[in-house]
This record gives sequence, C-alpha cells and structure tokens, in this order.
Amino acid sequence: MRHAILGAGGVGLAVGAALAEHGHEVVLVLREPARADHPGSITVHSGLHGALELPVSTASPLREDVDVLWVTVKAPALESALGNVIPDVSVGSVVSLLNGLDHLSPLRGRFGDRVVAGSIRIEAERTAPGSVTWHAMSAAVELAGDDDARLVPVIEALRGTRIDCVVGTDPLNVLWRKLAMLLPLALATTAADGPLGVVRRTPAVRELMCSAAHELCAVAATQAVSLSAEENIRTLEGLPGRTDTSLHRDVVAGAQQTELAALTDPVLRLATAHGVPTPSITTLVKQIRRQR
Repeated sequence: MRHAILGAGGVGLAVGAALAEHGHEVVLVLREPARADHPGSITVHSGLHGALELPVSTASPLREDVDVLWVTVKAPALESALGNVIPDVSVGSVVSLLNGLDHLSPLRGRFGDRVVAGSIRIEAERTAPGSVTWHAMSAAVELAGDDDARLVPVIEALRGTRIDCVVGTDPLNVLWRKLAMLLPLALATTAADGPLGVVRRTPAVRELMCSAAHELCAVAATQAVSLSAEENIRTLEGLPGRTDTSLHRDVVAGAQQTELAALTDPVLRLATAHGVPTPSITTLVKQIRRQR
C-alpha cells in the first residue's frame, strides 16, 4: 500500500516510520523549503528499540495517487498543508489525527466521505528533519467507524506495527476522548512550564488541571458525549513524571502558532453556548497567554 503523510512532525514521522518498517511505501508531503532539508529517511530513536533508519520518499506537492492520506499537521497549519495536495490526486482513505474538534469540517469539505476521524496516543517528538524520538513503549490510533470500508486498509496497514489500532464509535466520541486527556495535561504542563512531574510539584496548577478535567467532561456532556473526569484524572496521575506535551514545547520554543486555540476555543465556545462554567480552563489559558 502507498501512504502519504501530511505533516512531518513527531506524530507524522512516527506513523510514517511504523508503516515503512512493515514494508509499506511512504511519502512525506512537505513544503518545498522543508523538503530541501529532508534527508530522505526517517530515523527513529527509541529507548526500547534503539535507533532505526528507514528510507522514505518526499513530495511537494503530492501529485501521485495514494491508498491512505494521513493528516498529522497541527490545526493552525491545516489550511496551508491541504494546498500541498493536488486536487485531482486520487486518495482512498483520509485519516485525520489532529487534536481539537474543528478540523473535520474543512477536511470533509475537501475529501468528502473519505475522511476518517481518528486520534493517536503517542509520545513522539521531532528532534531534527526526518528524526523522531519515541519516548514511550506503546502507541495507539483510534478510528471512528463501525464496519466501514474506509477503515479496512487503515486497520490492515497498522496490523503488526508499533502502533496499535482500535475502532471507536462516532467521530465526536473519538475526538472528545482524546481531548479529555490532552487538554488538561497540555494546559497544565504549559502553565507550569515543565512536564507532568513539575505540575505535580505545583499544587495550584495540579488543582487547576484536575478541575479542568471536570469542566471539559461537563462541556462534552452537552454534546451527548459521556466521559468520566475521575477516570481521566486517575490516568493522568498514573503517567510518568517526564510526560510532556507539544503545546508546552512549542510555547518554550517561541512558536508563532500553537494548538492553544484549536484545543480550547471549541470547548469555551460550547461552554458559553450551554452555560457551563469553565473557570479553571479559562485561568490556565490566561496564564499561558501571559507567558507568550
């Protein structure tokens, strides 16, 4: 199978490496300046597996047909990234692994019912062009659908790779489940300016993180999505202290565009519309904006 990866950050490189390692043809779709700097391979650094270098091709723009297009850019870059895919390219399934809630609409506007809503749980960090450090032993993709023909090639492609694949129900449930874990963690690590261990040693921020988890679940309930804040908090408490987020890393690096708005704006918008108080989420967002 031929796979295109739209977004060569930590997630895109990790997915591309997992597929290439199992014999799939992988092409990274890059902006032209980034393509000039790319080594034509993906190098994975892993404490469990050591270093692994896998050859891949690159394209700018994508002109050849693919079986699966993996969309792994961050939300602020989605519109410009889609311009790097020629309109008449034939794409089988389009798997969206973006964080947040608002990205499905533009993707469906471009690709229609070929879009599969998904989420990924992984600790992967891009450290150089074509180089990714895989911090955890496991990773999993969750796809929205049930007996859906669009999912078959994706599930088959991931079978036996380093990335597990599970099938969820509807897209909203898949996206909200990811957001319920990510948003409190991302806001807290960024506000505390450190990984989860620093959050735990900063009682005020840890309390805000736990309260934010409750607030997010209350907002999700207005969309008929049932989530357990207590379960999410237990999961957060069980994560290693070194656990960090790309939002925190981007803010530290002084990135002009981060995922802060993509993560929080839809939640705050729905909270306002349905009268759900979100004081902890709002406080964390204000703290982060003051830091930038």
